[in-house]
Amino acid sequence: MSQKNIVIIGAGPAGTSTALKLSGKGYNVYIVDEKTGGNYSYSGSVVSNAFLYYSYLFNSFKEKIFPILNLKEEKSFDVDFKKVKKNVESIRNKLVKSYREELEEADVKILEGRARFKNKNTIEIIGKDKTDEIKFQKAVIATGSVEKTLKNINCSKLYYPSNIFSLEEIPKSVAVLGGGFVGLEYATFFKRLGCEVQIIEKEGRLLRSFDEQVTKRLEDSLKKDGIRIHFNKNVQNIEKIGNKTILFLENDEKIESEIVFCAIGRKPNIDFLCPENAGIKIEDGMIVLDDELKTTNCNIYVVGDATGKAMLVNWAYLSSELVFSAILNRPVQKNKVLPKVAYLDPEIASVGYTEEEAINVGFEPVSIKYTYNNLEKSLIIGFNKGFVKIIYDKNLKRVLGAHIIGKGASDLVSMFTLIIEAEIKIDNISGFIFNHPTFAEVLAEIGNKVKSKS
Repeated sequence: MSQKNIVIIGAGPAGTSTALKLSGKGYNVYIVDEKTGGNYSYSGSVVSNAFLYYSYLFNSFKEKIFPILNLKEEKSFDVDFKKVKKNVESIRNKLVKSYREELEEADVKILEGRARFKNKNTIEIIGKDKTDEIKFQKAVIATGSVEKTLKNINCSKLYYPSNIFSLEEIPKSVAVLGGGFVGLEYATFFKRLGCEVQIIEKEGRLLRSFDEQVTKRLEDSLKKDGIRIHFNKNVQNIEKIGNKTILFLENDEKIESEIVFCAIGRKPNIDFLCPENAGIKIEDGMIVLDDELKTTNCNIYVVGDATGKAMLVNWAYLSSELVFSAILNRPVQKNKVLPKVAYLDPEIASVGYTEEEAINVGFEPVSIKYTYNNLEKSLIIGFNKGFVKIIYDKNLKRVLGAHIIGKGASDLVSMFTLIIEAEIKIDNISGFIFNHPTFAEVLAEIGNKVKSKS
């Protein structure tokens, strides 16, 4: 079998995963990007997750450890943001190096530059000093996503995930535009470090893709923690005056803050690709795809954020598996559930259907709610409030969805993902033995609660 060229455009998690899967399968595999690691490593989850972790350590020390230290005299402490950025950069560099080493070991050819389609089976690679061309038999678009920017706002300095590293020090106050994943993660980060934080959300609730009962508890918790939330507000203008930034809202309302952080959404990063040259159809800024993530050019596929679907790392890997199987004509399970987690204070996590979604696809959903206020594990680490809402089918007793808020939500949602995928009946969960003290004990309590009602 003669080898054929397959080109992966984008070297983030989705592109790298696809390239590694296809290596050694009868293709010359090329991966093209300006930087190995993609936006994911330089302005995406790597940066935000690292920032969140360092802010968590700082806040835990301040709130939990500092008060029990036997200090002879009172000492104040603060965060050296330059050192935080240096540590985050070190983490990023190690991950990028790991990506590159894996690709090289798999004999994937790494090409640096920006790729765009010249025609239906050729890409141009625009490098620093020259432009090259490669013909392909198959291509995969893995260009990720880019942040949406404010339109018609002439403020000289706004912060986004892509330029947050340009901050020299932690500001005293931050206005966060957007109450989605990214906005709330950075609101949490800044609040933990002692900033006054305000969130401006154009809709009537936060995290609209999560269960409403869970997000209401999150909103209450954030407000109790001192974060001000402005719902149903649109920003008309932003002006920088000295060290202050003034946000002008509707109805002559004004908000003052030192800096403004924008998290108003993301979109597929496809503008530079010239997809029309390859016969790829675009509608409303999105690439038109079939069930196999194939474009209107039957030899070109899309993975990860560039699909415009779930902009999560686990989707990057799942979509990579779907495209890999499609290219090699292998069967694959397409209806896997994707858990999602926001590492906030408190954590919030979700997997599967809400009640409304379950009804729409033909189930007879029943919900069960469990509050773990005094779980031993929670009390030990100092976070004693948690809430779980489970959706299951009345007749089948299959778990259909889990929606969680509280410490340990990220651990619990992974377990519920396995339960949903394995189609374990909810009244059978109580038969499993869970270690103590762990958050997993919540599952046994929920199983017992259902069993007692049967």
